[in-house]
Amino acid sequence: MCPVCNGLHRIENLCSNCQRLLDDVGKIESFYDPYSPYRQWDELKTTNGFPDLANHQCMHVLVCPDCGLEQVVAIKETELL
Repeated sequence: MCPVCNGLHRIENLCSNCQRLLDDVGKIESFYDPYSPYRQWDELKTTNGFPDLANHQCMHVLVCPDCGLEQVVAIKETELL
């Protein structure tokens, strides 16, 4: 389970260009094609180019609202209790 996707944690990274707080625009898999949000996440993780499936990570895209810098960050997934 991703703590960011489930509202338990917020990403507060700063832009390396202008030091503005980056906006989390969602999981990287959501941007692949119009149907990607409806596909199984683990299936998408096998083709996204990141070792996120093996490392139990959720890849999020961050964008600076001022300069447009894009950054992908790995969020450690946790087990449901």
